[in-house]
Amino acid sequence: YTYSYYIMLSYLINIYVIIVIIGTLIAVTFSKYLTKPLVLLQDSISNIRIDKQNEKITWSKNDEIGLLIAEYNRMVDKLEQSAGLLAKSERESAWREVAKQIAHEIKNPLTPMKLNVQYLEKAYKNNDPDFSSKIDSISKSLITQIDTLDNVAETFSNFAKNKSTVFENVDLKNVITTAVDLFDKKTNVNISVEYNCSEEN
Repeated sequence: YTYSYYIMLSYLINIYVIIVIIGTLIAVTFSKYLTKPLVLLQDSISNIRIDKQNEKITWSKNDEIGLLIAEYNRMVDKLEQSAGLLAKSERESAWREVAKQIAHEIKNPLTPMKLNVQYLEKAYKNNDPDFSSKIDSISKSLITQIDTLDNVAETFSNFAKNKSTVFENVDLKNVITTAVDLFDKKTNVNISVEYNCSEEN
């Protein structure tokens, strides 16, 4: 009787151990199944970047985890909208700087050009004997400045089209002389230029 009792007890212990092992395996498998979307959500959140396209999570079930994933997907949408607004703001800021620089480049020669025209008009009305030479000099200066403005507009157009800049040689003395001719009609300006370079150009 005692021997049979121990055998039965041994069987019960073995069955209990087997049940515990099976239950543990089931619990581990079930917990992995339950936590898998949470791990996926955690990885997705940790990999979120504002400077790249973030992928949404697909979840078909309408449960608590589905609510979390839905909130994550909404956050991704809002993040993309914010990134788009930020990029747009940066582009607008850059274009404002470009427009400001272009306006400066265009406005800079306009005042002396106007003064030159007024100076020429005054010389014409006063029957200046040197009017012919003055009109020739001022005309060349104005044409040069108009070409400069045209180049500014062309540069702006090329910038808008993302064309690469092409550098070319210029006659610096000629540029300086033209600038002097443009500004020396102003009564409050006295310009003196000295060249230390012996080369002609």
